[in-house]
Formats: sequence, C-alpha cells, structure tokens
Amino acid sequence: MVERLVPDVRISIDGNRLEDALIHKLIRGKVTYNLEKSDSFSLTFNDSEMKIQNQNIFDIGKTVIIELGYESGFVKMLEGEIVKIHFNYSSASPITITIVGLDKMFRLNRTKNSRSFKNIKDSDIAIEIAQDLGLDFDIDPTNQQFDYIFQNNQSDLNFLKERANRIDFEVEVEENKLIFKKARHEDKEESVELIWDRNLMEFTPTVDATKIVSEVEVRGWSATQKDFIQSIATTGDEKKSIKGEIGAEKTKSKFKNLNSKILKVDIPLQTQTEADNLAKSRLNQLNMEYITGYGLAVGEPKIRAGKLIKIMGIGDISNGEYYVISAEHIFSTRGYKSYFSVKRGVEGVKSSDLNKDRPRNSKTVADTENKAQEKDKKDRKGWTRINIDADDWNDVKGRKYEITLPDGSIRSGIIDESAKDGIEVNNITRGNVKFRILDE
Repeated sequence: MVERLVPDVRISIDGNRLEDALIHKLIRGKVTYNLEKSDSFSLTFNDSEMKIQNQNIFDIGKTVIIELGYESGFVKMLEGEIVKIHFNYSSASPITITIVGLDKMFRLNRTKNSRSFKNIKDSDIAIEIAQDLGLDFDIDPTNQQFDYIFQNNQSDLNFLKERANRIDFEVEVEENKLIFKKARHEDKEESVELIWDRNLMEFTPTVDATKIVSEVEVRGWSATQKDFIQSIATTGDEKKSIKGEIGAEKTKSKFKNLNSKILKVDIPLQTQTEADNLAKSRLNQLNMEYITGYGLAVGEPKIRAGKLIKIMGIGDISNGEYYVISAEHIFSTRGYKSYFSVKRGVEGVKSSDLNKDRPRNSKTVADTENKAQEKDKKDRKGWTRINIDADDWNDVKGRKYEITLPDGSIRSGIIDESAKDGIEVNNITRGNVKFRILDE
C-alpha cells in the first residue's frame, strides 16, 4: 500500500508568501472543486498565542493562493478571496483560526439582474458579462444568433448556467478568468490514472438503469415564427466521449417494452436548431448518470471537477474513464488525501483494451504501476516519522514541542489529535533528529 505523506505547502496572501513559521502552524487545509458552485478553500491554523489574528495577517477580501508539492515541484491548487474567518477558543484544545475563501465565481451570484440582449449569441453574452465584472475570459464560440434573450431577475451565474445547459456547455471561473466552454467530458487531454491498491484507496461505483431515459422531447412556442417548435432526441444521439458500452443502449436492449421519456414543454424557443440542441443536451446530461461513484485517492492535485480520471484494476464493468463532478483535497500533518465524485454514461472496458489506443511512447498499466511505486519511494526519501510515547495522551495533548533537524533548524508546533499517528518531518540531510516536549 502507498504511504500517505505530507506535501509541502505554499500560501500567498495578496502576493506575499507566508513565512515558514506560519506554514508550520497550519493544522489542516482543504480545497474543494465543484461544477455547480464556487470552488473554495479553508485553512486552519494553530493560533495559541493569538499572533495571527492580532497581526491581521488574514482579512476579509484578501487574495489567497494555495500551492502543494513534493520534490517534483509545486502545483497551484486555487486562487480565491477570503470571505469568512472563524475563531475557536476552548480550554480543552489550542486556539485556532480558520479562514474560508471562494474563487471569483461567487461574484457572479451576488446580484440579480433583469436585462435584455438583442441579436446576440450565447458566447457573446458570456463575454459581455465577463467584461462587466472585470474578468478575463476563455469562451468557446457558439453558432446560433438569437433575436432576443431576457435575463429575468437572475444572478449572472444562474443565467449563464441556464444558457449553458441548453447547449451542453459549462460555466466556471479559474483565477480571474470566466470559462464558458463545451462540457469537458469531451476533452481529449490525458486523464489522471488511479490504480486500485496503488494510489486508489476506495471507490464505490453504482450502475443505475433507472436514471436512463430513451427519449427527450422538447416543445415550445416561437414568438418569431408564430408557431410551435418540437424536437425529439432518442437513444443513440448521445455524445460518446468515454470509451465503453453506452448505458442507454444496453438498458434499451434489456428492457424492450420500457419506454422512459422526458417531456419539456412551455419553453421559449426561437428556432428549430435551438430546440434540437436543447433536446440532445438534456438527453446527454441525463444519461451521463448511468454510473456514478465516490472515491478516495492518495493526494493527487490533478483530480479536479470538469476533468477526466482513469480508474483501473477494479473489474471490467467499472474500469475506465470517469468525468469528475466534484473533488475535495485535504492536507494536514497526517497526510494528503483526495476525495472525488464521478459519473459516466458507459460501462467499462478491460484493462488490456484501455492500452490499445495509447501512443507508442505512452505507458501501459504495468508501467504506470511501476512509475507510481518509484514516485512513492522518491517521495518518502528524507522523511522521518516521530512517534510520541505517552502513558496518558491527555498529559501531552495541547503542549508545545520542538524538533531539531540535522542542519540545526528547528520546527515547532502543538501536539493535537493528528499527532497520535506520529509527526512527520522532512529531515533534508542525514543525521539525528531531536524531539522534545517543552515545559508547560
């Protein structure tokens, strides 16, 4: 099994990097990605001497950048703005301060607007909203131009998501950039590989045929054409971007007399093309729920909402690529773990088939396993775990400790619950590491 190790953490506040002394006071960090709402972070620090809060290091509105890394380098996890600060004072545990932040998507949800757009495309609307909010943008162009679109007492975020759902697009904000693009389960970029009993610790997929629909019908009145418009999307119209047997087709063949149909009526429509796109988009979204699952992996920064991951070594039905809909990265003195939820519209394929379409210079499953083992050995190098020997844990809980490294540098902290499994430090150079609990 892979041992969970503590990554190095870099945190910047308004462009200024936190000193190591403050980083060492970090008890727990969390970064969360979600397709449906703002990405977020929370950072909990030991503030027993109340220096952090008294020096006003963290304040509402400040910009925070969080990076994680091992020897191979750092990965930027999130850039967000502090929106909440929580203090915890307790006689039974150290004083802590927790800062909570959101990416700039939350700005799109603060105000409800009522306005009209004329002779415009959805992509042009996204550009206009980005410019209004002072955001950069990365937007896929859309083809259809509408005579008139009304934003009816909606936040910019809900309005953009409503437009995006009609054409199977997604809305996100990355750093200072608004993203309005085709759903990224169509991406062809290389996916993160998770191998059971290597870097994949838990996975619970569920195959559910009751969520599958065979037909989506859209009906609406066109004010421009003065007539009703109708469109029907049926099994086979789905976009197959993930390898495997399409769940909707299998369900249809197994339940021959079962016709599951979704009817959407009274929808404002302007053209037949708009109705066709809406029907196909809704069919694709519903049938992507054929297999859903939750998992836990050894900390992997590349697991993010809107990306693909490839899971292997768990059986033919569940093997293969999945679309990540949310991810949560938790790091502390006890290690680094990545939780995720996924979905897809197909059944899996054999591990051998997953490698058939790989380029000649890409790695096989076995190569990936070996690479993971080699990386784990490299990441362990130089790390020391210090176990605390105490007859009664309550005698040492909450007390300060110092660790003297071979190079003479000193690490300090507070003994909390996470220290029951030992305190991990990177001793950098060979030699003795000295640990002592300070007098009260």
